Amino acid sequence: MVPEAWYPDRPPTWTDVLVGVLALLWIPINLGSLRTIHWGWVGGGAAIGVVSVGPLANSRGGKRVGAWFRAIGVGGRLAVVLSFAAAVWIASNRVDVPSEIVTSAAGGFTISLVLFLLAYLIRWGEVRRGDE
Repeated sequence: MVPEAWYPDRPPTWTDVLVGVLALLWIPINLGSLRTIHWGWVGGGAAIGVVSVGPLANSRGGKRVGAWFRAIGVGGRLAVVLSFAAAVWIASNRVDVPSEIVTSAAGGFTISLVLFLLAYLIRWGEVRRGDE
């Protein structure tokens, strides 16, 4: 399963659960609408997801980025997320990659995150309020 070191050192919050539910809803809505699901890209996206929440997030650099991301506050995190979304939107208008490939890879990544959250919930066996 998932090595212990990959989990946060606190139980999941209801915000974590909400994000997981939204991700779980995204999967059938987006992958189900494709005429062709590129399973290789789904697998690649899932592999990237596992690496990003596991070894990469727990590396020295990953921990520094995580600490910085928490330190910039909600407004800073929102600015980072919106900047990333804008960069993806600009790149998608400049590079001609079939949307089915992008959606397949994003679907695999999302599946890996949902499975990680499920393992995280099982590991702790509880959900805590965000203000505790």
